[in-house]
Amino acid sequence: MSKTDPRIALVITDQETNAQIKNLGVGLLELRADLFKKLDLDLIIDQIKHRKLLKIPLLLTLRNQKKEGAVRIFSDDKKWQIITAALPLVDMIDVELSSPLLKQVTVLARKLHKRVIVSSHYLQGTPRDLESIFKRSLSIRADIVKIAAKANSMDDVMRMMSFTHRHRKDNLITMSLGPLGAISRLVLPAAGSQYTYTFLNKPTASGQVDVMTLKSHLKFYYPVLK
Repeated sequence: MSKTDPRIALVITDQETNAQIKNLGVGLLELRADLFKKLDLDLIIDQIKHRKLLKIPLLLTLRNQKKEGAVRIFSDDKKWQIITAALPLVDMIDVELSSPLLKQVTVLARKLHKRVIVSSHYLQGTPRDLESIFKRSLSIRADIVKIAAKANSMDDVMRMMSFTHRHRKDNLITMSLGPLGAISRLVLPAAGSQYTYTFLNKPTASGQVDVMTLKSHLKFYYPVLK
């Protein structure tokens, strides 16, 4: 069995098999339920129970707004219905800082003793106010703050790296999106990002690197962690 790399979060849908996943040695599974073939509650619950057999921490993510990178747009009522049923079964949940459900989700997560990632996505460019975004996320008691922003230049990547390094002792996940941001999947863990996201069959964000390539790069450039 492959040694587990706690930095790697593998993004999955309902298409990958447990047999494909079990020996990859990833530290977290992000279940993108919004990318399932059908947005069906019973299917989502069955998938969560099936993935739990892998004994890898499970993160539930539902994107339902276009600005967050959602492929399928659906109502907040539908999203809340899925979250209330699924959250007791997972270890963590990702909720957007911009979501109208933010407070409800965090309150429910606290009651269930689940960790909350509060995420912000900027699909057009990297904002100048990364510090204020970080502070707003902390103000609603995020366990982990996640900021993903498109890099339109290498200066954007370097700015994200500098921001990440300043907060290397905080619970933070960062990434630069887009072709120029692909390098961030490798270097931001060195700066202090808790996870770097990857995929097995199909990328779910621009700039993602497939899991086998990412693992080989991490193993080469972080030899102390072999």
